[in-house]
Amino acid sequence: MARVDLTGADIIDAHCHPFRSQDLLDRDPRSFETRCMFLGTALISSNHANLEAAAFAEELTETTMFGLALRRWIAGYLGCEPTKEAVVAARDAALRADPPGYVRGLLGSEQVVAVVADEGYPQPSIPRADFEAALGGVPVHRVGRIEPWIVEAREEGSFDAAVQRFEAAMHAAGNDPRLIAYKTIIAYRTGLDITDPSSADAAAAFDRWRGDGWRETREHAKPVRDFLLRRAFALAKEHDRVFHVHVGAGDPDVNLMHASPKDAFAFFVEQHDIPILMIHSGWPWVAEATYVGTVLPNVYMDLSELVPWGWGQIDWSLEMILGAVPAAKVMHGCDESSEPEMFPVSARLVRQALERVLGRFIERDFLSVGDAESIGRGVLADNVRRLHGI
Repeated sequence: MARVDLTGADIIDAHCHPFRSQDLLDRDPRSFETRCMFLGTALISSNHANLEAAAFAEELTETTMFGLALRRWIAGYLGCEPTKEAVVAARDAALRADPPGYVRGLLGSEQVVAVVADEGYPQPSIPRADFEAALGGVPVHRVGRIEPWIVEAREEGSFDAAVQRFEAAMHAAGNDPRLIAYKTIIAYRTGLDITDPSSADAAAAFDRWRGDGWRETREHAKPVRDFLLRRAFALAKEHDRVFHVHVGAGDPDVNLMHASPKDAFAFFVEQHDIPILMIHSGWPWVAEATYVGTVLPNVYMDLSELVPWGWGQIDWSLEMILGAVPAAKVMHGCDESSEPEMFPVSARLVRQALERVLGRFIERDFLSVGDAESIGRGVLADNVRRLHGI
């Protein structure tokens, strides 16, 4: 296979979630591997997950491809035997000796030079400065999620007052130069098939929603959320920011019936004058997302969830994506939301996958080595920089 070498390329992680050093120290060190798995993450983040299944999830980690690779790769980094007991002990000792130093070393081992953090999870939101300190000074760029602002705005006594409070939160975030994007997880709440309710319809739904105890129904909540999302897009344009949209699977809270790229397509077509980043590349509907990214010039794709959890699908997915979507619109992300080991393992995984896939393109005489390495560096970092102006 033709050799594509991306070992010296910087990596910017386009999608992750913040933590504090104390958060890492407070968790049970024996289950850190499971917290890195998709199943383990869902047990932590979902309101519907059965926490009594945690012990079974620990067992399942032992036969999860990502879990087995994580253990071997972290053992290599720590210089210990690739057994659960040895890795847990070595990792815990290194973490407790110097939490920020350990985390910075992890990121540095794969040249992760900056991260883009979705502040919507966990709640209450962790300030950028706290996360940057936990990363040992690796730069953090903010993404403001609109859903917590909607929850705060609901405290107002009327729909009009709620809209004003929501818009004030949007403006306050947009006035911070370190905020590079807004984000929505409306796929978790009422679905990506965004309607266009009038102000009067949304106001009537707001009263019904409140009377229903704020349950997330498509009858009452959806008109309000769709109305506010449209306002959010208008304000994002005003502040010249990218909009990140969760598209695809998630933990058991996601509205999976209305979370695919095809659900969002009509809305994305309307929003042709603002850059939109499809977080998770629509995984597991990667083919749908690839089509959307191919035909809509302002819609971009990040690889998180596909990387690292769609483990066996990464090579063929990258081949499909990079074979159709302009490569400048594709970027790496890991969706780290619990443990810092997610950063280097995901970065290593996507770097190696890019080298293999781009090498096959060279063998087919589609690309020169120079073109392939330029595309690879773009996916790893340069595209995030260009899109967000960082």
